[in-house]
Amino acid sequence: MPRASKKRTVPEHKLIKTHAGHTQHLCDLVAKRKMDRVASLSKGAKYVCHICGRAAAKASNLCEAVEI
Repeated sequence: MPRASKKRTVPEHKLIKTHAGHTQHLCDLVAKRKMDRVASLSKGAKYVCHICGRAAAKASNLCEAVEI
């Protein structure tokens, strides 16, 4: 099995219920069923969330963004 790239390794995260910018993160938008917004933010995804696995074009729309 190949080893994980250090570049993609994110330290353990102690996610609290709310944090800065969370209302614009895909996990929160999906929970609120704002799927049109989710679709537009996911188009051309370059980042994936280390916590939930969702993908987005901008790191700012994920809680723990890791470049794909």
